[in-house]
Amino acid sequence: MADQLTDTPAESTSSDSEADRVTGAAILRVVDLEVHFGAVRAVNGVSFEVQTGTAVGLIGPNGAGKSTALKAVGGETRPTSGRVIFDGIDLAGRPSHVAARAGMIRTFQLGGEFARLTVMENLLVSVPRQRGKSIWGALGGRRWWGAEDAAEIRRAREILSRLELREKENDYASDLSGGQRKLVEIGRALMARPKMLLLDEPMAGVNRSLARHIEHALSALRNDGLTLLLVEHELGSVERLCDRVLVMAGGRQIASGHMGQLRSRQEVLDAYLGGR
Repeated sequence: MADQLTDTPAESTSSDSEADRVTGAAILRVVDLEVHFGAVRAVNGVSFEVQTGTAVGLIGPNGAGKSTALKAVGGETRPTSGRVIFDGIDLAGRPSHVAARAGMIRTFQLGGEFARLTVMENLLVSVPRQRGKSIWGALGGRRWWGAEDAAEIRRAREILSRLELREKENDYASDLSGGQRKLVEIGRALMARPKMLLLDEPMAGVNRSLARHIEHALSALRNDGLTLLLVEHELGSVERLCDRVLVMAGGRQIASGHMGQLRSRQEVLDAYLGGR
C-alpha cells in the first residue's frame, strides 16, 4: 500500500536536508486550530510551525483531519477557533483570496484547470492583477499592457520548461494525462508568485513515473526557497521530499519529526495499523 508505514525507508533523492540547508524563520504558525462540524471535532487543537524554505508533510490515516486542517489554513474552511499566522498576518477565518494575496497559494487534489484552454492559456489566466483585465487596460490598449503580457508569457514558458511541459504549451488541458494536469495546477500556482504552496495530495491518482516527476519538481522548488505544506499518502515521496512530518489521527496531531524517526513511534504505528 502507498501509505504502509512499515515499508523499508525510501532512499533519498536529494543531498539536501533540514539540517544542512539554510532556512529562515517560521513563515507559518498555526496555533490551537479547531474545526468543528456540529459535534464532530474534525481538527482538534492542532499547532505547528513551518520554516521558510522547508517542506512539511501532513500524514495520517483516512479521516484523520489532514485535508480539513489544510483547508482551514488556506481559508477554504472557516476554523472554529485558533490562529493561522502567515508572514506576520493572522489569516484565521479570512477567505482564501486574502490568503492568496498574502502569498499563500493552494493547489487541489482535483485540479481546476480550464479544459478548453491551452496549457499556456491556463497559466496566463492565473496571473493576478493583470493590466489588460482592467477598465484602464481595455481603454489603453496593447500599448498599456503589451509589455507586461509578453513578460508573463516568457515567465510561463520558463515555468513550463522547469516542469517539463514546454512542448505541451499549445495542447488543450483536456488532452493531458492526470499527472500532467497536476503539473499544470502547480504551474498555475507558480504564476501567482507564491511565498508558500499548500498542496492536497499532489501525487494522488497518477502513475509512478509521473508521481516521481512531480516529487522532483516540488523538491527543486523547495531547494530554491519556496515553502511547501502538503497532505500526501505516498509516504516514500513524503520521506524524500519533506524536512518534517506531522502525523494526525482523530483530528489531533499525535507526533512530528522526520519519517525515519516516526516509523518507530508506537503511537504512529497504532494510528496507521490500528485504524484509529
